[in-house]
Amino acid sequence: MKHRFKTFGATCAVAALLAPAAADAAPKGPPLPKAAGGAKVKVFSTGVAIPTQVAFSGKTAFVAGAAEGPMKGGLYAVKPRSKKAVLVKKSPKSAFGVAVKGGQVYVSAGRDVIRFTGWNGKGFRKSKKIFAGPKKFTGFSGLAFGPDGRLYAGVALNQKYDHAEDPSLYGNSVVSMTGDGKDVKVVTTGLRQPWMLTFAKGNPNPFVSDLGPDLPANNGAPDLIVNAAPGDDYGFPACDWLDAAKCEGFTEPLVKLDAVPVKKRKVQQSPMGIGSIGDDLYVALFSAMKVVRLKTDGTGIKPFMTGFVAPVLSVATNKGKVYVGDLTGSIYEVKG
Repeated sequence: MKHRFKTFGATCAVAALLAPAAADAAPKGPPLPKAAGGAKVKVFSTGVAIPTQVAFSGKTAFVAGAAEGPMKGGLYAVKPRSKKAVLVKKSPKSAFGVAVKGGQVYVSAGRDVIRFTGWNGKGFRKSKKIFAGPKKFTGFSGLAFGPDGRLYAGVALNQKYDHAEDPSLYGNSVVSMTGDGKDVKVVTTGLRQPWMLTFAKGNPNPFVSDLGPDLPANNGAPDLIVNAAPGDDYGFPACDWLDAAKCEGFTEPLVKLDAVPVKKRKVQQSPMGIGSIGDDLYVALFSAMKVVRLKTDGTGIKPFMTGFVAPVLSVATNKGKVYVGDLTGSIYEVKG
């Protein structure tokens, strides 16, 4: 198994190993992580083995869950006053991203983006595939609506091109489209594996977590957090932000997360879920098993949540609170 998340196969293998431990901890579940300043952490929901992204519509939370082997995925709903996520009827078998706009729920599932409408507390009245990628399209990862009303998405990596330019449709880029899945535009390029996205108040461009090249071939290339503006090019694969000379002329990342030494080898921190409250960003570091908080200008990185017993996968924010999902299948809630 690879030492960090690179594809869902790798992640789900980790999840499969952790699942028995989580089950053994029942009925109490895994120990709660700790938040900065002693803020109270509580379990918001359980029931999604691999929670990749969370979005809120009113008081209902919708959770995208990946599937691999025995780990079931799809689109789940967490209803008010319920801590159990329930699989939505006619859900896709696996989901990576979820976003909400005007009561409509958008899901990235494989090569497709599906729009669900008419939530009645039990299911949706309608669903429509608004984007259907071609056969060799790798699909989208995270989703987020921008202040311009367009739907933004990261493009998943074809693992064959781990250290090379991905020739797949929209490879190594962040794209945007209308709410009908039309007028797809490439926003930003040169990103190896853009994963999750969020928008911060007053900023028209998405903040994106990006997983850098795998080790050991790149000897500790950093992962990135970028503020993806139209026309930006972050250089991958020509530039991996280890050799400054190779990166001349490319867009400087907001944050470079250097690999850290662990038992005589370097381990990348692996930024995954990302959310915002005001001018604060919250980022899940999968391999580092913590959530950090930083300013939207990239400064002031500090631990926000620590003490997880499994890799941390997703981050969402809603009404001043932060929601964090890990590979125990739990989603935690804490004040931001």
